[in-house]
Amino acid sequence: MTSVHSVLPFIVNGISLGLSISLVALAMALIWRTAGIVDFGLGAIYLFAAYATFVLTKIVGLPLAAAILGALAVGCATSVLLYVLIYRGFIKNHAPLFVMVLVGISVFTAAQNLISAFGSPEKRYVIDQILPGIELLGTRLNAAQIAKMAASLIALVGVALFCTRTGPGLTICAVADNKTLAQGVGIAPNRTYIWVYAIAGLLVAFAAIPDTLETGVDPFVAMNPVFLALAAIIIGGLNTFKSPILGAVLLGLAFHLAVWILPATWQEVVAYGFVLAVLLARPQGLFGGINPVRERA
Repeated sequence: MTSVHSVLPFIVNGISLGLSISLVALAMALIWRTAGIVDFGLGAIYLFAAYATFVLTKIVGLPLAAAILGALAVGCATSVLLYVLIYRGFIKNHAPLFVMVLVGISVFTAAQNLISAFGSPEKRYVIDQILPGIELLGTRLNAAQIAKMAASLIALVGVALFCTRTGPGLTICAVADNKTLAQGVGIAPNRTYIWVYAIAGLLVAFAAIPDTLETGVDPFVAMNPVFLALAAIIIGGLNTFKSPILGAVLLGLAFHLAVWILPATWQEVVAYGFVLAVLLARPQGLFGGINPVRERA
């Protein structure tokens, strides 16, 4: 029993991290399966949502609830604008996949440097005092961690309901399953992409806001979430939209269970070793769906 109780805190923290990763992973999977883009530009959306949380609370002086709504709107609007102003032209001209990867990385890097140039590379904090929390299964969860798990579950359930119960959501699923067939029955992919990017922006903002409240924000805070999201997709696959979510939870558990067994310095070695092992043993992901990378026609 002692061994079981000792591992419970690491499982709880692993699930908390996994749920947070799953939001960005699902956003990346939505774009990947519909538009055919591995979009590292999601890091820019994460940054703008995070900094919007800071600016609206600490500089503008809005109540936290209003600032959160504003940051969600910023994430959604930024994502749609990036599609309309940048990605749409490349997609229309059938740019190769590696070009789209470079475009996404360029967008992310430009956002990082823009914020560094006009702001400060230093860490900024929204909440200065120690956050209240509760004891759960042997570990202490602060208010931001609880909000992170709650926001993740709400966002994931919301996206599931949207994609299965609404017209735009059903068109997203149709384009994701077979874009050629969807076009054949009169679905316009370009209009669907706007919905996809709007949802992706909201998902990334849902991930960024609790992280900002818990640990603050700086121009490089989005690096880890974006690469962990890609790692989650590699682990879970793209067979369904559930696959990257499951991959994210497994990755989060790997991160924290590594600390239960080994020194903390081995945490990332174990987690990314897990990713490498999946790539070697099952390159399509544990739940399938990732085809060999190839240029789009």
